[in-house]
Amino acid sequence: MRRIGMASAIAGIVVAAFFAVSGSAFAEEKTVKELMAENFAGMQNILVGLIMSRYETLPANIEIIRDHAEQLPDLLPESAKDNKERFFAYAYDLKTHADYLKEMIELLIERDTERSKTGQLSTDVLRDSAAAHYSGMVQMCVTCHNRFRQHIVK
Repeated sequence: MRRIGMASAIAGIVVAAFFAVSGSAFAEEKTVKELMAENFAGMQNILVGLIMSRYETLPANIEIIRDHAEQLPDLLPESAKDNKERFFAYAYDLKTHADYLKEMIELLIERDTERSKTGQLSTDVLRDSAAAHYSGMVQMCVTCHNRFRQHIVK
């Protein structure tokens, strides 16, 4: 569990650094930029929730990111016009990770409600899988932004 927490924390730091450095990446596409900001806030909340095993607010945050992934194909940036299939694949992969993560979080909420009576939470494969899908979401965001960023980051 400690490795999962460390990996999630590192992933969160990478996402935070990426967005801090690339603030103007999609300036001409206001809608995409706004969605990215919502996703960034959601990713931070999800990371904290995963690390602390507090899942109640996470489904709503995950749903925002999932909705963003569904909207991406309609918001194809100019930089992705020559490589639409790859852009769509990233969006689809982000959506898939979000779907699986949401399902796992809902199961963890249900299971941990019962376990919280004893004050103990178990370490199990479901928590590991949730962290892996969170990591997959981060990977898709960073990979897509790195491939289709229109401006050099200084």
